[in-house]
Amino acid sequence: MIPLVETPASFSSLSRQYKRLANELLDKIDLDADTLQLPASKNAYKNGMDPGRVYLVKGGMLHMACMGRRLFTWDEGDLVLPDAAPESTDALLFSTDSPALLASYDTLELVRAILANDDCARLWTRLLMTQQGIMTRLLAAVTEEQPTTTPGFAYYQPGDVIIQQGDPADYVFSLFEGSADVLVDDVTVGEVGEGEVLGALALLTNSPRSATVRAKTRCSVVKVPKTQFKHLIRSNPTMIHGLMTDMANQIKKLNTQIVQLSG
Repeated sequence: MIPLVETPASFSSLSRQYKRLANELLDKIDLDADTLQLPASKNAYKNGMDPGRVYLVKGGMLHMACMGRRLFTWDEGDLVLPDAAPESTDALLFSTDSPALLASYDTLELVRAILANDDCARLWTRLLMTQQGIMTRLLAAVTEEQPTTTPGFAYYQPGDVIIQQGDPADYVFSLFEGSADVLVDDVTVGEVGEGEVLGALALLTNSPRSATVRAKTRCSVVKVPKTQFKHLIRSNPTMIHGLMTDMANQIKKLNTQIVQLSG
């Protein structure tokens, strides 16, 4: 395996170990492989590669990419496992700059042959652990170091108050599980459900809580301290999208209420 970034010293030894385990494993099982000769191509799937099969690189190099980014290159002796989500929009893609030779295995037949023998099963387990170690180190090599957030977790039973109207906004809450009522001056004005972000508006405007949120069912929430919220929204685009969606829904509801009252 050839990385495209600078990796820690342990990467090379893990890469060699991965090749050794793969070849030792395949030597122990009685299973014939098909041969696939790939020409130079930007998409190996169009030249006979199957996303559901296991491949051993016998010659040449096979580049792997995801979401338009080349991650690394499999080279001779590497075992290429199937993508866990081959039908997804961010499925793995393979390409070759020059012809490559692959040994191809039916995944189900290969796993059955491996698990039928205890020694092979142990080798298979070590191989998977080695690949996980390789991928973790690659991820660390391409991830920029950032300040970490320390969210807390809290659980509420039906009737418990999650946010109290008038209190200072010290936390933002993300409702992980359950549903809750929203009350203003003890009058129920709405309901929130799983995935919604609670209390962000008061924190962003530096104002007291404008409403009470009371658990309707058993609720699990993630609590993010005020001091860490800005970093979290910078590093988590999904949260920004959620906040914008929640605010848009609130504006839509208010507009509807205004029209009804005007009528």
